Amino acid sequence: MLKNRKIAAALASGALAAGLLAATPAIAMDEEPAEVQAAAAQTEVQEEAQTLAHPRYAYGKVVARSGVKIRAKATTASYALGGFNHGAHVKLACKVKGQWVHGNQIWYKLADRKGWVTARYVKNLKHVNYCR
Repeated sequence: MLKNRKIAAALASGALAAGLLAATPAIAMDEEPAEVQAAAAQTEVQEEAQTLAHPRYAYGKVVARSGVKIRAKATTASYALGGFNHGAHVKLACKVKGQWVHGNQIWYKLADRKGWVTARYVKNLKHVNYCR
């Protein structure tokens, strides 16, 4: 009988030790290793840099000596919301075909405020996509 108790105690101790060892990796897996965290942070930085390198808007420059008016719609008949002076850099979101202005029917939608400017008086400094 004493022999059976020793065997039972040894098996119980072995099972307890094996259970603790098996649980240790599961606990350790809850926290990511430093290398994994560093790689994730580097990936986030790379994605942010790519977004900054390829913004969602293009720039244009006002070439009209008298400046250009910002219109509510892509037509000179719409309400004037303001204007830009000659040489001003403008953020352009996209372009559409609108009213013809001195041989040019392209209008740019502004990226950082409401309104439109005619392409006749704004030179795009980077490719501008058509609005969807």
